[in-house]
Amino acid sequence: MVNIQKTNKDITKKLVAQEGTLKRKLHSFYLTTVKNNTLPTESIRRKYENQIKAIIRKAVEDSYFFGSDLIEQEVKIISPKKIFFVSGTDIQNIQDITEKMNDTFWTTTSKLHMRESEFILTLDKELIKKKEFDTEAAYISIAALMIFAAFNNSVISKARQVVNQNVQ
Repeated sequence: MVNIQKTNKDITKKLVAQEGTLKRKLHSFYLTTVKNNTLPTESIRRKYENQIKAIIRKAVEDSYFFGSDLIEQEVKIISPKKIFFVSGTDIQNIQDITEKMNDTFWTTTSKLHMRESEFILTLDKELIKKKEFDTEAAYISIAALMIFAAFNNSVISKARQVVNQNVQ
């Protein structure tokens, strides 16, 4: 019998490790390429979008296939002859998640970048620089969203695939 708590801890540990790796890459990119850059974020995006999208896609694929593999392992215990494959739906899901998360990354990056140069005018007509956002926290959140969205999407998609194969 499967120990659900141990399985849950193992899954969470793997996903959190993927999240940490992705966060480090995204945050490092922000610190080295975007922060204190005088170019608008859209210009930076045009230059680096393919590089960032490749990082995001790799993380989404890893998480997605991790979820798919878990479903396959569990189903094969019950039905060892069941055949699993990467479907067109899987490829489309990965592309859709990658596109959405790429847009999320650049939207967040733009907001963080704009905040660097925002000021408040006091009653004494003095300009005070606004406190910057916690960029590391922002990229932890984005990385978690990307990793867990891909994982959850794959589990749902593969479970549907199993159900549909059984119905046919």
